[in-house]
Amino acid sequence: MTGTRGAQPGTYVTEHAPCWGDPDFAVADNRWKNGKDLVAICEPVLYVCSGCPYRAACIRQVRPAKSAFDGVCGGRVWLNGVIVSALPDADPSELPPPVIRKACGTAAGSRAHRRAVEQQCPDCEPFYTPAANPLGEADDDTQQLELPCVA
Repeated sequence: MTGTRGAQPGTYVTEHAPCWGDPDFAVADNRWKNGKDLVAICEPVLYVCSGCPYRAACIRQVRPAKSAFDGVCGGRVWLNGVIVSALPDADPSELPPPVIRKACGTAAGSRAHRRAVEQQCPDCEPFYTPAANPLGEADDDTQQLELPCVA
């Protein structure tokens, strides 16, 4: 999360996060041409989010799904507000809580939670299936990152 991008009135500004102010986290549009370029820029810095206590606050402040964010936020790489890569320890509970809809308890309700990039409600959990990677990668192993050993 960088600067005041996405700051909303009443949100806690996570100025103490290790990524604060780093341009590789909110990548300027002129630095990449397609999703694979964006991921190539973001994945090398994604490790900074590992163990960061501000990941959920970062997602609440930036609101990547609503703002169609491109870059690193909350331990995930986002492309147009959709998660395209994540740290292995990315926890779904860091995402915003579910909005209860009339469709909850159905496959349509589960899809609505996924489109909104929020947690699944208990009624929709049985219908949840992970979405395909928007970058078109067939192998899900490409989304799991190996963290460097830090001695």
